[in-house]
Amino acid sequence: MLSLLSIHQQSQPLDAVLDTDRFSTINVLSLLGQTLYEANRGNDERALLLLGTALVALQSKKASFALQGVLAADHLVGKIAGERPLETVFRQVPL
Repeated sequence: MLSLLSIHQQSQPLDAVLDTDRFSTINVLSLLGQTLYEANRGNDERALLLLGTALVALQSKKASFALQGVLAADHLVGKIAGERPLETVFRQVPL
């Protein structure tokens, strides 16, 4: 009986969890869901950035996390300042 109470789950390091295929799939699906959400709201530039990040996530987890960090920071600055820096950059790029 005491042995049943002392069963410990083996803890996995964070790197081992992040390297799983299941985590990568969830990350890509989450990015695609965010892409659809932003496209439905009319935020086409942000939707394209998220779609690009999802495509990068298929090849490189680290680059994907870096891009997601940039997008999150842009969103946070937009909430505080009222205008997102990436939108300002897009307006300055000639098409």
